[in-house]
Amino acid sequence: MDNMMMFNIGDIIATFFLLGFFILAIVLVVAAVKSSANKNKKLHADETDLQKRIKALELRVKKLENEQ
Repeated sequence: MDNMMMFNIGDIIATFFLLGFFILAIVLVVAAVKSSANKNKKLHADETDLQKRIKALELRVKKLENEQ
């Protein structure tokens, strides 16, 4: 009976270890996806900012051309 109890406890510990490993893997994948999504949002915001800068530079060029 004692020997059977030890196997059951070992199986339970192994099961928790394996489940913990898979849960950790899932959490890491979710974190990576969220990080990637945040980077994509930042890139879209940067694109509009770049467009504004380009327009401002074009206006400066026109002003300099008009001065000459």
